[in-house]
Amino acid sequence: MASRPTPSSLSPRQRAALPGSRHEALMGQLKWLLPALAGMLALAILVWPLVAAQEFSFLLAKDQVAVAPERLKVTRAEYRGKTAAGEAFSIIAGTALQRSSADPVVELSRLSASIDDREGPSRVTAPKGRYFIEEDRLEVSGPVQLRSDGGYRIDAATVQVDMKRRTIRTDAAVSGATPIGDFRANSLSGDLAGKRITMVGNVHLRIDQRRGRGSR
Repeated sequence: MASRPTPSSLSPRQRAALPGSRHEALMGQLKWLLPALAGMLALAILVWPLVAAQEFSFLLAKDQVAVAPERLKVTRAEYRGKTAAGEAFSIIAGTALQRSSADPVVELSRLSASIDDREGPSRVTAPKGRYFIEEDRLEVSGPVQLRSDGGYRIDAATVQVDMKRRTIRTDAAVSGATPIGDFRANSLSGDLAGKRITMVGNVHLRIDQRRGRGSR
C-alpha cells in the first residue's frame, strides 16, 4: 500500500491546497467580500450622478465675495446686509458670477432684492443685474419691477438701487403707480418706499381721488 505523502514532501502549491490552509481561508473570505464590494461600487455609480446634479446654496457675506481668489460662480446665491439706518436687506439670485477678486462686481441672474421698512418691505425683481459690493449698489435690467406694501409700483427697463440709502434711479422710460394715482415719465428718482419721488420729461400723472381717500 502506498504511503500518504507528508506535508513536508509536498510542493508549496500542493500545501496551499490542503484543507484548512491559509490559502483556503483567504479564498473563503473573498467569496463573500468580492460580491459585497461589487454591490457597493454599483450603488456608488447609481447615486453619484444624483448627488453631483444637486444645486448648492451659498450665503455670500460681503467679505467672502471680495476675497475670492479666482473666478467664482455660485448657484442660488444670497447676499444680506443693512441700510445706513440699520434696516435689513437681501439679494437672492439664481446665479452669481464674480470674474476675479480684483473686480468688486457680481453679475446676477434671476434676481430678487428686498429691503425692510416700518410700513413693509420693498421688493425689486429683474432677469439680470450687477451688484457693486463696495458701494452696496444694484443695477438691474429688465423688465424691472418694484413693489412696496404701501402701494408703490414701478416698471422700467433699467433701475439703479442704492441699498444703503434706500433710493432708486432710472434714466429710462418708467411707469407706475402711487397710492393716489398712476404716472409715467422719461426718468425718475426717489426713495424705495415711494414717499418722495421726482419725475422728469413727458410727465403724465393721473390722480385717482378714490385712492387718495382710501389711503387716509
